[in-house]
Amino acid sequence: MTTLELSLTERIRRDYGAEGMEELLLRLDLLHDFAAAGKLADATPLSRDELRGWLEEIIFTARETLREMDAPARRSWEL
Repeated sequence: MTTLELSLTERIRRDYGAEGMEELLLRLDLLHDFAAAGKLADATPLSRDELRGWLEEIIFTARETLREMDAPARRSWEL
């Protein structure tokens, strides 16, 4: 494995480990706080439609990831 491949692997494992997932959740939770306060414009330069599109894509990707994790034929990665 090259140094680049090793560093990329380490980065991916860090991003998708407990700390990375917590950071993702905290960022989404903070965005929620701004939305609940009616201050989305203070948090993002995206229009409401653009932000909605990103959030829907995130939700879709998370659901697809869960579906893939639950698929019996895909469990070879657990072995």
